[in-house]
Amino acid sequence: MPHEVIMPALGMAQDSGLIVAWHKAPGDEVAAGDVLFEVETDKSTVEVEAGQDGFVAALLAEAGEEAPVGEVIALISKEKPQDPVQRSRNGGGAVPAPAAPDTKTADPDPVPTSAPEPTRPAISADGRVLASPKARRLALEQGLDLARLVEAGHPQPYHVADLELLRSLSTQAPEAAASARRLTAALAQEGFSEFAAWAQEAAGLSDAAALLAGFGGASLGRAAIVAVETLSAQRLYQVPLGPLGDVTEADPGSPPDLCLRDLRLSRISCVELGPENCPTLTLCADGAGLVVTLECAARSLSAREAVALLSNFAARMEQPVRHLL
Repeated sequence: MPHEVIMPALGMAQDSGLIVAWHKAPGDEVAAGDVLFEVETDKSTVEVEAGQDGFVAALLAEAGEEAPVGEVIALISKEKPQDPVQRSRNGGGAVPAPAAPDTKTADPDPVPTSAPEPTRPAISADGRVLASPKARRLALEQGLDLARLVEAGHPQPYHVADLELLRSLSTQAPEAAASARRLTAALAQEGFSEFAAWAQEAAGLSDAAALLAGFGGASLGRAAIVAVETLSAQRLYQVPLGPLGDVTEADPGSPPDLCLRDLRLSRISCVELGPENCPTLTLCADGAGLVVTLECAARSLSAREAVALLSNFAARMEQPVRHLL
């Protein structure tokens, strides 16, 4: 029987892992100590060894896909397989790996080639940007947008070494820069923190991110999907036109209408990252106050709509209770 490679548990609360790259292809010879694949969890990216000498008989998930802990994601056989396969978890049957070349007609003196690089997808299966936690943190601290590497077609996952390339891309003025909007509002005193504490005590609304999402949806003036991002996570909320208590978490794959990037606990005081897929409001602490920056493409919001969104949101962050009455 072939040796089964399972998705490992790399943390106490981990229930799945994201495969960011395979280091071996179907049919390749592998040693037990060879790195077979890289997996990303909430906190780190880890290289996983094959654990068995032999040949890769099957890869049962593709780079960019998530697999539950304990699920078999690869098979290693003792003998070289006749028909090694590559399979996706998202549907589709086994796909035979490319056949080996006919040795009878092959060049008797082939030119040596370098070992193939690990499989790195340009776009992940669910649209996420794949990067190591350290690369994400440094990119955020330096005001760099990892999505620009995706747009330029550079393969994922991204590591610290890729940030130099990203910096060179960031120095090139994009053609659409003239169609981008960036507005900033400065608040001498923010009232949201005190309001969030009151809402938890008086109404049992303990999710401060849901309150932020509610303020964002209300500032848009319509029901919306609002993403709330911090340095370490992103959560999606369904915000109706109604009480803050009606805000609920949205399906993970829902495209957001508005993104709130909460950097109040970071050292970042100003951002200029450029427009993304939806209008983005970034919150940066400024002493006892707050700096709120809106960035969006001109096609997303008219000038009047951009001014109204930022003004409404800043007013709610400054005097939350007044705008609930």
